[in-house]
Amino acid sequence: MTLSSSFPYSQPSLVSLLVILSFLYLLNVIFVLANLLAHAGIVGQIFLGTVYGSPLGGMLALEWEATFGLLGYLGLVCIVFEGGLSTNLSHLFSNLPLSCLCAMTGVACPIALSFALLQAAFGYSPLEAFAAGAALSSTSLGTTFAALSSVSRQEGAFVGAKGTIDEAMEGETFGSTAPHAAFIPETLRSAGASRDSILPESSSHTHKPAKPSLQQSRIGTVLISAAMIDDVIGLVISAIIPAISSEGSLSGHPSLAWRVIKPILSSTLIAAISPPVARFILRPTFWYRRYGELWCAPRTRRQPDSAQTLSRTLIRAQAWSEAQADFVKVTLMVFVASAYIAIAYYTDSSMLFGAYIAGITLTYICQIPTKDPSESPTPSQQNTEHVLALSLSFEDAYSRKVGPIQNYILAPLFFASIGYAIPFLSLWNGKVLWRGILYSVLMVIGKLAVGLPILLWSVLPAQRTSGIVPQTRGDRYITQIWRAITHMGLKGDRCPRPRSESELRTIDTTEKSHDHRTSVGYKLRTSLLPATFIGLAMVARGEIGLLIAQIARGRSDSSANTMGLLGDEAFLVCIWAILLCTIVGPISVGILVRRAGNSLVTGNWA
Repeated sequence: MTLSSSFPYSQPSLVSLLVILSFLYLLNVIFVLANLLAHAGIVGQIFLGTVYGSPLGGMLALEWEATFGLLGYLGLVCIVFEGGLSTNLSHLFSNLPLSCLCAMTGVACPIALSFALLQAAFGYSPLEAFAAGAALSSTSLGTTFAALSSVSRQEGAFVGAKGTIDEAMEGETFGSTAPHAAFIPETLRSAGASRDSILPESSSHTHKPAKPSLQQSRIGTVLISAAMIDDVIGLVISAIIPAISSEGSLSGHPSLAWRVIKPILSSTLIAAISPPVARFILRPTFWYRRYGELWCAPRTRRQPDSAQTLSRTLIRAQAWSEAQADFVKVTLMVFVASAYIAIAYYTDSSMLFGAYIAGITLTYICQIPTKDPSESPTPSQQNTEHVLALSLSFEDAYSRKVGPIQNYILAPLFFASIGYAIPFLSLWNGKVLWRGILYSVLMVIGKLAVGLPILLWSVLPAQRTSGIVPQTRGDRYITQIWRAITHMGLKGDRCPRPRSESELRTIDTTEKSHDHRTSVGYKLRTSLLPATFIGLAMVARGEIGLLIAQIARGRSDSSANTMGLLGDEAFLVCIWAILLCTIVGPISVGILVRRAGNSLVTGNWA
């Protein structure tokens, strides 16, 4: 009788356990220390990966590095997926042209500067300049999302929907005869929600929305979408480079055009097909007979209603805790994310792009549908829908269930895997060092140029300032008269009372202030910090830059066909630029956000 093949179980050695334990623990310790000292927790994790990995200490075995690299990439997928969940959909679609312009600027400038420096000044070949510029034209999605999340958590910017439904619904039991009973959703009524517990303690009973977080603001959304477009362009470049390496030029390769077009076409189709699929299939399915609300929102035990069907009565009569609702939402997230990632992979698009679209899709389908868009909801309805939105939020469920694993294990392993992919000892050559530093400076400038479209976009005539549409003086007078009639009302033949001199002076001062806000100089001044922010946030290259550089280098074996575009010296100069940009980017973003504060998420770019 022969035993089936299996992996033999054996007790690990004490040294192995201590190495892994210290590695995981120190990744989180160094993140906190580096954040306190230099606002660079990500950089500390990259450095620790270099120390523990093959470049320096060699304490991690090769199979461990491969395993941690796989888990780290899973962490990168989770980071991007969480970014999709927290994306502001209205900002995303309204600013898509601006995002494309920023992405193209961030790709074209580094490649142009690479030709200017590497070919003209250093004497490298045009193909080496192109390969290095292609690697430095990318933007690290993981570093961008992690930097935004880290800064926002420490500054307390994520104050919008971060509570539990139990905290939002403390209060007395809601009676069937209370006012506005029909406006309380079934899951909220079954959870014992009362009108007083839902509505804030104010005379107006209106919900005041929290200030937008940096990631959900307009400038943050432009940054994320521009970085995502850079990722797709990086895929195209990584497909071009092997063809150039094998042929020696762009000509003479029959399948090159299709290899270039396929990632762009597949990514465009995924982005174009996903909205109608979510709008006409996924969202109606989620809200069919309010099953999405039944399974994804917590509720307490409730007496069955004889008027309901048996199946729905059994579902509604059972208590449904927040943990059970989160389990259903996490299950949906796993299925939707896996489907989109698989589609992106098999169509030669970016798996990170698929994860981002999956997060956006889930954010959209859980939004509460409006029955009649022409009717404005009452304050009680607005507050009730706000509480229901909290209970259905996929982002909140993700932060509760997956967030701790991502923040303390998967994401640190991702940044550590970047660290042990850097040939650290080979970098310390005098010629390579000074050339790498000079090249890094130019690459930082190349990404700072991404802020120029922000400045130009802010002075366009169609732009709004602080949410106010530019109007003429006559239009403003008509608007004021109309508001006086509609809000104050007219009884019989009574007319609105005439304005006093103080009120007229106040109106004149308000108009002058509005004229000041719509001036070109004011728009440029208020857009300077957001433009600097998006430029600095795009500086980090990270995993995408290393991937393109490794592909461009090829394999240094005896086969001539496997040699890449980058020689050893040009490759090390490129690695220096990637390393320094990945260090400078998060540090600069942290310093800018902490000093600028709310200036980045107020006004025209909020």
